[in-house]
Amino acid sequence: MKRYEVLIFATGAVTLALELLASRIMTPYFGVSLYIWTGILAITLVFLAVGYRFGGKLSQGTKTGRDLEVALLAMPIYSALAIVVAAAVYPALFPQLSQFNLIVGSFVAAACLLAVPLIMLSALNPILIGLQRGGADGGDAGAGRIFFISTIGSVFGVLLTAFLFIPNLTNYRAILLLGLLLCGMVALFAWRSAITRPGAKGKLAAGSLAVAVLCAAFLVGKDGYLRLISSSSIDGQDYKVLAEYTSMFGNIKVAEVRNRDGSGGVERHFIQDGLIQNRATPDHQSMSMYTHILQSLAQSYAPKARSAIVFGLGAGIVPRNFSRRGLEVAVVEINPMALLAAREHFGFRADGIDVVLEDARTHARNCRSAYDIGILDLFQGDSVPDYLLTKEFFADLKGCLKPDGVLVMNTTFNPDDDEPNFRLMATIASAFPGLYVSGFLDGNIFIVGRSVAKEVELKVADTPIPKEIESHVRFAVSQSKLVPAEVYRHARPISDDHNIFSVLFSDTDMAERSYMVGSLPPAILVN
Repeated sequence: MKRYEVLIFATGAVTLALELLASRIMTPYFGVSLYIWTGILAITLVFLAVGYRFGGKLSQGTKTGRDLEVALLAMPIYSALAIVVAAAVYPALFPQLSQFNLIVGSFVAAACLLAVPLIMLSALNPILIGLQRGGADGGDAGAGRIFFISTIGSVFGVLLTAFLFIPNLTNYRAILLLGLLLCGMVALFAWRSAITRPGAKGKLAAGSLAVAVLCAAFLVGKDGYLRLISSSSIDGQDYKVLAEYTSMFGNIKVAEVRNRDGSGGVERHFIQDGLIQNRATPDHQSMSMYTHILQSLAQSYAPKARSAIVFGLGAGIVPRNFSRRGLEVAVVEINPMALLAAREHFGFRADGIDVVLEDARTHARNCRSAYDIGILDLFQGDSVPDYLLTKEFFADLKGCLKPDGVLVMNTTFNPDDDEPNFRLMATIASAFPGLYVSGFLDGNIFIVGRSVAKEVELKVADTPIPKEIESHVRFAVSQSKLVPAEVYRHARPISDDHNIFSVLFSDTDMAERSYMVGSLPPAILVN
């Protein structure tokens, strides 16, 4: 039975590849909070355990080795069938689950993607042990060797998925390819096996072929299928995907959006993992309030600035406008695909701008230049990554600025509980004690930090502002006020040693995710 060790290795790889891809598939619908990952890991372990038990029971209840061998080869076919059914169902199901309850929905979604495949694939290990029972492999019937091979296969699957599938394929197509792989392996082993049960080989071959055809149909017809189920999902607007960029740091889509009734103009959206990061006109004028507010606050608090460092490229509009004003500009961005999308669809040109492809934390720690302005606009998943919200990070960030340099940050607050907001302010104030806050409690919040509090004349940037958002921009800029230290003095700054921002802001992040999922069609959310 050692010939089946290759199958065990491959199915071990598929098991962990499915888990990793499931987390990426679920991100646009449920985010990346601690609770979501808890659900994915719990569901994975539960159904692996169920599969081991199921395989053990099947092994004990099957009287002949030939029947057990047929069961061994049938399990990957059932797993592949479950994968293709999930690929057909989840684009329509997951938005409904996210609107019902994000945490409960994420558990159900993880089960939808993983339950049957994991049960079937994990059952292979005890079934193969059952086939080898009484053989020459020793008292454990080769169990130790089988689980060793399966586990090494899982390691291979994680590496293959992280470094090959995710950077080069959409997650939707990647899981369907896993289904095709399982069907192909069953067909190969069935053809080469010595199965003697009448009709078994033909049934295995026909089953693997039928499921492979289904996988291939959804693989080739993905775009048409998603357009079909998207046609009536979002009232009033049409979305056309212009480009999609896959990477280890998230999925980026550029979409053209227009009203179905012909009113208004055409917009171009920069969407990362299901969240709209920027909106612009076809001639690259920003339709997002935050770009104009960041520029206005930076110019108001640092009117004589000659240099700026921007953490987070997005569509590239903020650094582009700084550069046009004659500032020396550096941009720190971890995702090279964001740079490509900004160049190809949002008019970003790196001429005169120093673009550094690096993690913000690493760059801030090793910063060798001093800038007048620091823009922190880093949203990944649902919010600013929590490792970029500690007092140690803000201390490093202060080292990137001149002594009188100004930090301008785009973030969010918890509208229902002030304690997380106070802790965020206390954390920033540990490095920038002059703290100013403005924005919208149920939307973007803008924090300005400087070493010393000073009165300034607040002015809106002279870049053109669309009429639809002009009043909101002017309001947010005019409301930028100094926050007295007494407001957040009782709050303890967050450090690297005990970073709980992912928990403190989890409700806010999930509410934002639920709102966004309800406003985007499946063709945009499926990554």
